[in-house]
Amino acid sequence: MPIYSRTITVKGDIESAFNFVADFRNLDQWDTASTAELITNEPIREGSIFKAKTSFNDREMIINYEVIEWGAPLRASLKADTKNFTLIDTIFLSANSRGTELTYTVNVKYKGIFMIVGLFFGPIWTKLMNTQIKNLEAVLGPA
Repeated sequence: MPIYSRTITVKGDIESAFNFVADFRNLDQWDTASTAELITNEPIREGSIFKAKTSFNDREMIINYEVIEWGAPLRASLKADTKNFTLIDTIFLSANSRGTELTYTVNVKYKGIFMIVGLFFGPIWTKLMNTQIKNLEAVLGPA
């Protein structure tokens, strides 16, 4: 199961960073190939579901992300399950002397034939993660 992870330090407090990143309705501000809407009732908590429209490897997809962990303002995990893969996006936050340290991790579990084909997607995932982290840092403000 490939794991992609990046850590940045941003200015501002943990709660503001958490509220922005963990609420996937803000996804389009740091993942320009995606939009998402909350399809369950507020407040956001374990069991909440976001419907995301995204593009991966030039393929349009609609993916439902379910909040499987909601430890505001320090940690949240969202899970997307498709026929070809399962994704678990996890956000960790902590304070440091320069601001808020944000770690974003994506675990990818391929299914079926994608257990073999998926091995070739590593560079695409890496590029996507690098772009998203760069965008998050720009939006939240580098420390």
